[in-house]
Order: sequence, then structure tokens, then C-alpha cells
Amino acid sequence: PAQPWTGILDATQDASGCISIFHGDSTVVESEDCLYLNVYVPNVQLAEDFPVMFFIFGGGFREGNSSKLFYGPDFLMERGNVILVTFNYRLGAFGFISTEDEVLPGNAGLKDQNLALQWTYENIIYFGGDPNKITIFGESAGGASTGLHLVSKKSAGLFRAAIVQSGSAVNSWSILRDSKTLTYKLVNGIPGGNIVNTSQELKTFLKSRNVTEIMASENANEILFGPVLEPPNENSFLSEYPYQLLDTGDFNQVPIIIGICAEESLLFLKDLQTTALAAKNADLYPALLIPSDLLPNSTDEDIVAEEIKNIYLTDNQTFSSNLTAYAEYLSDAGFAVGILKHAQLTSNYMPVHLYRFAYYGRPVAIPFLEGAEKATHSAEMPFLFNISTYSNTSDSQDLLIQKQITTLWANFAVYLNPTPDESNLLTNLIWPALDDEQSFLNINNTLEVGTHLKEEIYSKWSSIYETYGRKPFITF
Repeated sequence: PAQPWTGILDATQDASGCISIFHGDSTVVESEDCLYLNVYVPNVQLAEDFPVMFFIFGGGFREGNSSKLFYGPDFLMERGNVILVTFNYRLGAFGFISTEDEVLPGNAGLKDQNLALQWTYENIIYFGGDPNKITIFGESAGGASTGLHLVSKKSAGLFRAAIVQSGSAVNSWSILRDSKTLTYKLVNGIPGGNIVNTSQELKTFLKSRNVTEIMASENANEILFGPVLEPPNENSFLSEYPYQLLDTGDFNQVPIIIGICAEESLLFLKDLQTTALAAKNADLYPALLIPSDLLPNSTDEDIVAEEIKNIYLTDNQTFSSNLTAYAEYLSDAGFAVGILKHAQLTSNYMPVHLYRFAYYGRPVAIPFLEGAEKATHSAEMPFLFNISTYSNTSDSQDLLIQKQITTLWANFAVYLNPTPDESNLLTNLIWPALDDEQSFLNINNTLEVGTHLKEEIYSKWSSIYETYGRKPFITF
């Protein structure tokens, strides 16, 4: 904990970020001493305390930090009606290593998030914030983390709303199932680690090694740690699968906004040559198309692989000859299908506002695929935050999208409704909650309410899960 100080603490500079696999900016110092948070308050006076937006950054649970270089508060502060809290949490082996027992139960990074949320709840009043009006929100792994807080008993009562962006607690990558194997793989990659036999020996050994040795093994062995199910006890953050908790209503029931970008996968497709090779592998080995948690065994593997392929291809088409279809498959299997399921399950209990972000501006480098959408994973982020690596031009359409999305998000934090009334900025549109028409907001050059987002694709995936899937479902 921080030591007491006298006078005014200078908190205007970013503190150290946590150790990460990918160090994205050399100006950001990384350290094991990294559990810091930032509180940004608008320079206006309100008659009452501000609602609070508590942001969880993404990065695959292995990279990222809360630096204002990446998550500058300017655009949300311009709204003048919310406080923003950003913070660091431990990543990779330091945040998510697990031996699947009481020695190293896992989820240290999620417990860091929970501690930051508790701190905010207890202390935000001293910054002019209302602890009873906290909205948690996050993107990618931060979106999945937000979903995990929605189902964790440890986070109950600490927030009243959530915004889940491009990641869900029921996406297949949100819960790791072989963490103990990966942990021993990490240790065996460190000199002297091959003599470790028990969880306690492993913990003692790791505490004796330095950061460089641990990170070298994590990188060399391409180990991806993440959230796990812990042995149930009073300190557990997560000990049951989120799907079942959402399905039965055993979660922190608050209103949510949840959504996707138009073509999530493009950000992860390095170039057309690499994409073509991956597509060819999918053609040669169709079982690669099957999500890891879908089948209870390999009996129906060929049938299920064929059904998945037929969602995206017609007649004798191949993914190699239709890379756009392959990109759509990756977007759906990795993000959209699970996110839509999360929305559906939650809507049985609480209001859900569903969105699709399709605007292509302040672009990232992505491969060009004929016919594919351009708004990829994280496309909305440069409009929510002032990110130093983007050129925030004065393009009038970019500025309009920036004002619209920050207004929608801030409105939700203030009113629990992104469009509490008609406004010229939002083209007098009212964004309805999810209903029988599966209404959603399409955010593009114009704001439009649509219905039945990806309905045909989603229904086909749902049919596959219902017909062949392992019950009860683990992920979706």
C-alpha cells in the first residue's frame, strides 16, 4: 500500500505499468510495482456527485496498461458529466499463472481489478464521485473481464451498470482450461525448473527467479495465460463457468450495453499471405474450425466441421478461395457468437442495449479483403479515448462519431439509458433495449436502429451447439 504523505501528492504523471509480453511504448516504464490507478474529474461544478466510469483495458490478458498515452481521458471529460477511473492489473504469468489448487489458484489479475473497483467504491466520494453510480466498462480482454465481474460474487454491489465491448465471459478464449500444464511448461523453460514436482515447490522456485527469466520462458514457449476456474473458497473470484451463471440468472443483475465491431478478426490477420495459409489449413483440416469447448468427444467432428463450413461457403467453395468468408468465420467464432449469446442470456433478466460499430475512421493497418467490413477489433477505441498513436484529425465525421459514442456511453453511466431523450447530436434517435425484434444500434456514418443482428449466422451456430454440444455449455 502507498505510504502516507503530507501536502499535495503530484499524481499528474503515469506510474509504472505491469510487466507485459509486448512492450508497446518505450516511454512506459514496466515494473512489478504497478498497481496504480488514475482518477480523471471534469473541470466543472455539479450540484451532486458525478457518476463514475471504471475502465478495464484489453490486451489478451498479457499486454497493456492504463497510461494516458493509450487511454487519454480527454473525450469523455468533454462530456462534463462523468468521472473516469483507469488502472493497471497484473498480466501474463504474473497475473494469471495457476496450478489449479490452493497454492496458486489463479486470477490474480482479476483480483487486482476487483481491488481497484473496491477502492473506487470506497474512495471515489473524495473526488466528487457517487459510489452508487459506478459503471464498469472494458474492451476485448477488458470486455471479457467486465463480463467476469458480472458473474463474480466478489464484485457484487460494487457497480450498477456495465458496458461490454468486443469480448465476453462466454467467448471461448475467456476461460483457460489447461492452466496447470502451461504453468509447468513455463517453469520447465527456466533454468533449474525441471526439478520442480509440486505446486509449493513451483511457487518457491518462481519466487526465486527474476522477471527476465520468467518473461523469457513465457515468450519463448508462446504461453498465453488467462482467467481460470478456482477452487471454491471465500477468496475465489471465479469458481463456476460464466455461461451457467448467466443462464440461471445467478449473476450481478445490472443493465448492460454490449456489442461488436463489424469485422473483429481483421486486426489479427497480419497479412494476406499468412491469412491464406491459415485458410488453407482450415480447408485441409476442417476440424480446426470447431471451437475447443463445443464437442464432448470427436464422434461428430466431421459432421460439425462441415456444418460450420457451410455457414460461410456455398457449393464447392473453399476458404482459400474466399478469404473474406474466412475472416467472417474468425470474427463470429472468436467474438460475435459468444457476445450475442451473452446479450441474449442477460436480456432474460435485465435491460440490454446491443450495438454494432461499423465506422471506419482513424484506421489501423489491416489487410484489404474484397467485400469485407473495415471496422475491426478496437475500431471504436480512438473515439472513446485520446490515443497518442492515432492522428486525431479534425475530420468532421470523425469528430461527430467521437462526440456521439462518448455521449451514448456517458448517458448510460448517468441515466442507465444511452438515449434518455431525443437530441440533435444523436439525430433524435432512441436506442431501444433488446426485444423480440433483436433491436440494435448500428454506429456508422449515421446512427441507425437495426433488427436481428447476424440472425441467420447466430441461429445456425446455436443449432450446432444445441444438437452436438457438450452440456452444460462451458463457452459459446
